[in-house]
Amino acid sequence: MRVLALLLFAACAGFAQAPGNRLTIETRVWVAAKIYSSIHSNFAHFEGAPQFDLDREYQEYLKAAFTENDRYKFDLATMALFGKLRNGHSGFYDSWLTKNYGQPLAFEILPMPEGWVAVFSGRAGLEPGDIVTSVDGTPFEEFYAAREGMLEGSSDATRRRTFSWRSVLWPQRFELGLSDGRKVVIDRTMPPAGPTRVFSSPEAKPPAGVGYIRIRSSGAPANEKQALAEVEQLKDARAIVFDVRGNGGGSTPSNLLDRLLDRPWRDFSFTTPLGIAHAAAQNQVRDAHPDAGNDPYYRGYLDAYEDFRGLQILTPGPLHPPSSGAYKGKVFVVTDGFCNSACEDFVEPFKASGRGVLVGDTTNGSSGQPYLYDFGNGMSFRVSTKRYRMPDGTPFEGVGIRPDIPVARTLADWKAGRDPVLAKAFELAAQ
Repeated sequence: MRVLALLLFAACAGFAQAPGNRLTIETRVWVAAKIYSSIHSNFAHFEGAPQFDLDREYQEYLKAAFTENDRYKFDLATMALFGKLRNGHSGFYDSWLTKNYGQPLAFEILPMPEGWVAVFSGRAGLEPGDIVTSVDGTPFEEFYAAREGMLEGSSDATRRRTFSWRSVLWPQRFELGLSDGRKVVIDRTMPPAGPTRVFSSPEAKPPAGVGYIRIRSSGAPANEKQALAEVEQLKDARAIVFDVRGNGGGSTPSNLLDRLLDRPWRDFSFTTPLGIAHAAAQNQVRDAHPDAGNDPYYRGYLDAYEDFRGLQILTPGPLHPPSSGAYKGKVFVVTDGFCNSACEDFVEPFKASGRGVLVGDTTNGSSGQPYLYDFGNGMSFRVSTKRYRMPDGTPFEGVGIRPDIPVARTLADWKAGRDPVLAKAFELAAQ
């Protein structure tokens, strides 16, 4: 309880109350009860949060969420509960919170070996390449640690990468300390000053006979249609490089995969909760055999059902046949840690079948066909119902898909406008 209270205090600091910030007890009970039942019945990732005990954590959550009727504090307490699930496809959202406290930072910082580095900025005084060391005098790692528990993400790397996206967890006005001693005041209630500055990027110029297709998102059918049209234009190319860096997912591009896979490939396997029927089966055994506890056979049978939350059924990944009309040239896929969900659905077949060569960084490692619920008052949540594994049974969630050719883009590369990842893919495709 003390840890959660500290999290809420740290995140609430510097905020004034916004209109409509009160919640009735009926609303809070409804939201909290629906969340508990949904996690209990649908959540497929207890393996990824081995220390999480739903009943214990829920009781702690209720103490924080029902102390007063403040909507902001209720939202943060609920985000903290979901944060303990340690899953990138399970989270709580409130449009009221975003409207009143989600003013954009207008900058993004990413963890690099050198520290927390600004990669773009629309704020005066903060430039791409600047290293942020503190917020309001607090060392940045401490500032992050106080809020990390309210972030979605199946790995620490994911939570760090997306921290500056969660503007509701940042003060509305604060001072950034930079590694060179400068101080930059950020006021999120004010619009950004001047244009957004970004690192320069080299123009993608593939070698002769090599095609290049950038797929920034899988969120709309038009994106897949565009990629299919480009593949058709490049059908005679000896190789195509697909760049899916930064693709946060959407819908699996099944038609595009069918156009590219010229050999059989096996899909992800996954586990998912078996359902409440198995709890009923446990009770039936107890009713039919009241003395079962004294019999080793029945006692073992009942013990197998004791931890209901862990009951999962494994569905093996289907084997997809090759496409007769598939593109015949070589395929290279450029990946990074922001390639997520449906983007990983696109990457996995090339890894599983050996059809393509993956170049770059490990993907995010998160999927799960979440169960969604909208309360109709601005609040909603999702709970992931599937835990994916690679076809050979190795972990995927929180691990991602590793590249065949690892290539990192360093801070020096960013500053110099170099893209060694894409350059390596082009080099291999030209061979």
